[in-house]
Amino acid sequence: MNNKKGSVIKEIRKIRGISQQQLGVLIGSQSMVSRIENNKTEPTDHTVFLLCNALNISFEEYFSAIFGKKKLKKSNKCFKSILSRQ
Repeated sequence: MNNKKGSVIKEIRKIRGISQQQLGVLIGSQSMVSRIENNKTEPTDHTVFLLCNALNISFEEYFSAIFGKKKLKKSNKCFKSILSRQ
């Protein structure tokens, strides 16, 4: 499993000021959020859809942050900060 997935979700969640519990309500459970962030489980396609909606990000932004493709909108400070650390 790509170990960036969980850390990207965690970082975006924190930037957005959302707790694991709040995100868990939106995607199914807090324990699911924890398992994803700690790379103990792979999110399903549906869960990725829910995460993107809850975190107000596009699929393109999500996958760009994970795979390091720097084709993001210049106005998106959240992703620019994540990509600059890679």
